[in-house]
Amino acid sequence: MQIQTPLVLAAALLAAALCLAQNPQAPAPERARDWNAILGPAQGSWPNPRPTVKWLEDFDEAKAIAAREGRPLFVVMRCLPCKQCADFDAAVLEGGPLLEPLLRQFVTVRLTSVHSVDLRQFPMQRLQDLDLSWWGWFIAPEGSIYGVFGGKDEKGDSSRISTQALATTLRRVLDHHHDPRRADWGVDEKPAAGDKPMRPFDLPGFKSWARRFEEPQKLDCLHCHQVAEILRQPAIDAKKFDKQRELQLWPFPENLGMVLQRDDGLLVSEIVPDSPAARAGLAKGDRLAAAKAKKLFSQADLRAVLQRLEPDGDQLLLRWQRGKDVMEGTLELGQGWKQVVLDWRQSISGGNVGAHPGFAWPNSMSEGDKRKLGIDAKSMAIRPWFGKVSGWTASRAGLSSRDTIVAVGGESPNLSGREFLVWFRRRYEPGDEIKLRVRDSEGVERELAYKATARGR
Repeated sequence: MQIQTPLVLAAALLAAALCLAQNPQAPAPERARDWNAILGPAQGSWPNPRPTVKWLEDFDEAKAIAAREGRPLFVVMRCLPCKQCADFDAAVLEGGPLLEPLLRQFVTVRLTSVHSVDLRQFPMQRLQDLDLSWWGWFIAPEGSIYGVFGGKDEKGDSSRISTQALATTLRRVLDHHHDPRRADWGVDEKPAAGDKPMRPFDLPGFKSWARRFEEPQKLDCLHCHQVAEILRQPAIDAKKFDKQRELQLWPFPENLGMVLQRDDGLLVSEIVPDSPAARAGLAKGDRLAAAKAKKLFSQADLRAVLQRLEPDGDQLLLRWQRGKDVMEGTLELGQGWKQVVLDWRQSISGGNVGAHPGFAWPNSMSEGDKRKLGIDAKSMAIRPWFGKVSGWTASRAGLSSRDTIVAVGGESPNLSGREFLVWFRRRYEPGDEIKLRVRDSEGVERELAYKATARGR
């Protein structure tokens, strides 16, 4: 535990031993930086804005323009087929009086396919929540990465992001980019070295993952959540994927014991008593400024740092602003601190983690229909849907769309939809025997058993 105190040089020297060993391209380890200058009032000024907001589709072209004009890049990655974040995406494209003046200060890029994304420049495995269909990157003309923007939870994207939050982040990035001292600070993340691009199709897990597709070379739409699956495929193949540890994904500020005001992104609106944040000295009204050696521009930046911490317990050095003072404290994070709700994540519910339940979709049942079949309202009651695809393992075992699943492996939690799929995948592996207890339309129960597979067919 560390006592809160105004930041001084001695504290920065003491922190020099900290190192982001998991990420060799991250900002350099803690050293004798002048964090009062880095996190204090910005120097420099913004140039005249560009005439209009023009969304380019070629990143290399945009990078050349940014270098010529001395502007930062704002790169949006958007998966068009996904409805998630569609309203927010439309608001960003529209711009309006809030966003347009700020977007004109950037060279703006819109990428709607991850096929050709170079993972050296865009280290998605570290800095992008791949279960989202909209994500923003802030990049310097020379390729350094300032930060990221985006977010969603089980309630939706509107509880984590807003156009006001984006506007606030854009201003922070512009102040940082145009500060003449920036190059000396060493707080920006460098892209990976190398002359050969690294595309998602070049990842070690792609060939194994793509065997689920009849013609993987003709995939016309690779989704971001599928990139997450490809990244974890080698560990799954080696049977070294730890579902307990590896599925503690993108924790929130609430995992630290604090709530951040959405439209600001970094302003503390609530501190939970006796939480890691409270014990480190944070208080309501503080504004987060840096995590480890990473200067923060958005809530997503903080979460990207949290993503790389150990789930079984770790320490996090935070710096924050309180009035004109820069403060610091170390958060002691205990066992289980990283747990989050996973039910909305497509890369888990429909991905390559664990086994498939053997039918297309677990539909829910109303309480009234439960009563008709004599099923308790708090117990499982799933109507399996098979769609137009044949050959499902559960169907071959005798399961029908007219049946109701009331228990799996003797367990009967009241789950359906993605919530059930995540629960199932975390418990079962391909090759496991699945035992279902089902009830037909007359209320007669029977048991079915089959071997689980990765694809369900």
